[in-house]
Amino acid sequence: MLSIAQSVGDQREALRIKLRLWGKQRRVLESSRDPLVRQALAEAITIEEIHQSMGIARTTIDRIGKTKEA
Repeated sequence: MLSIAQSVGDQREALRIKLRLWGKQRRVLESSRDPLVRQALAEAITIEEIHQSMGIARTTIDRIGKTKEA
């Protein structure tokens, strides 16, 4: 049988794995964010609609729209 300490340790390690996975997924999504926003702006989708759909600040959308694609 696992002791309570081992069980807590296993839960903690599982949580660490979930946190790392979440971070990796977020980085992948964020790497596609700016080109997607630029494309939406180029297609005349409003800043308000982009904001509502993506949940990013209007000022961030403005900044992305003013920067050139790398």
